[in-house]
Amino acid sequence: MDTRETMLEKLVAKSEDDTDFRTQLLADPRSALKEIFDIDVPDDFTVEVHEDDARTAHLVLPASSELTEVQLEQATGGVMPMCGSWV
Repeated sequence: MDTRETMLEKLVAKSEDDTDFRTQLLADPRSALKEIFDIDVPDDFTVEVHEDDARTAHLVLPASSELTEVQLEQATGGVMPMCGSWV
């Protein structure tokens, strides 16, 4: 299995060699990932591709390590912990 870095290297190399693929990658990343890696991206997962230029740079920060309320609820299975005894 390719690492994230290896996959990015392949995408960048193909997009530099193939302008049609670059256009597809920018417009429809899901179909481009399917074409090059045979990956079906789930509908609930967002993929965004941005192109740097002379006046724009994109910085990607890692996800926050803090859980959101939704993530906490999912981690507990949607069950609120009970305090005290059953009556």
